[in-house]
Amino acid sequence: MATKTIRFPKRELNTWLRKNLTWNHDEWLGLIESLKENGFTDLLSTQEGIDEIGFYLETKKKNA
Repeated sequence: MATKTIRFPKRELNTWLRKNLTWNHDEWLGLIESLKENGFTDLLSTQEGIDEIGFYLETKKKNA
């Protein structure tokens, strides 16, 4: 049986970032919860996955 590849939520993060060029801890937790609800639980089940999302957002924010 083939393993399903979980995609990185780039589209969702870009959409969120357009509305949130700055954010606080509660907004960050809301984003994580929203991503879990949208099927990205596997990515968010490890600190590495959470860090990857944070790094993506911080990098994109600096380039905006």
